[in-house]
Amino acid sequence: MYIQVKFGLILAFFIVSYKANASASEYIFINIWDEYNQSTKLPQPMGERIFIQPDINIDKPSLTQFVTTNPKFNGIRIDHNNQLMFKFQVRTTPTRVVVNEGRVIFKEALIRSAPSEATSNTQVPLQTLSGTLLSDTLIHKTYKVLFFSDSLCPFQHIPNCEKRIEQNNQLAQQNDRVLTVIKPFYVDKQNALNYQQRFEVKHDIVFDTHNQLFEQYQITELPYWVLLDNEGKTLYRGTNVPR
Repeated sequence: MYIQVKFGLILAFFIVSYKANASASEYIFINIWDEYNQSTKLPQPMGERIFIQPDINIDKPSLTQFVTTNPKFNGIRIDHNNQLMFKFQVRTTPTRVVVNEGRVIFKEALIRSAPSEATSNTQVPLQTLSGTLLSDTLIHKTYKVLFFSDSLCPFQHIPNCEKRIEQNNQLAQQNDRVLTVIKPFYVDKQNALNYQQRFEVKHDIVFDTHNQLFEQYQITELPYWVLLDNEGKTLYRGTNVPR
């Protein structure tokens, strides 16, 4: 009798779980710019899976290009004005939110895959386009301003980039301790060299081969400035040129 009751409870649990999953929506919030560097481990679905990209430095052509190289994210959509992120109180990516009948029934941060040996930050040391090797210590001793930019400028996902590059060039004329850091996604070192020539950049540029400086300073907007003191501590960070 006890075994029958226990079996009935287990069966009822699976039926309820199946019905919940059948009617649930599972939102996977990711940032495609992070996925290029380190992919997310996707768990077993808990409902109809919907991929969501935060409305930060993104446009439809960028999503289309991303899906072409990462077809598992087919159907990903932009969370315009980040309405779903605010609604479900998602503050970081990647995150999974499962919703059933308008109510959040499950929420968790997802795990990223370990970086492969080919993309490890330790494989190739950073160096400027002129060939000077860089380290954290040398960056802190040599530069006061880090300017994070994109060699695809001008492009839809980097508004006002030409004006800001010009502002940074003017800043570098006043202070020679400026380093431009070029994002590696979609491009190679030659694109950084083209950027240097196109915008007549006279100060040092580093092509951030493995995205390590972008990760270290947690850059999510472009163009973007980070102002450092002599010990490498951040005095200012933002999208407005430091004064």
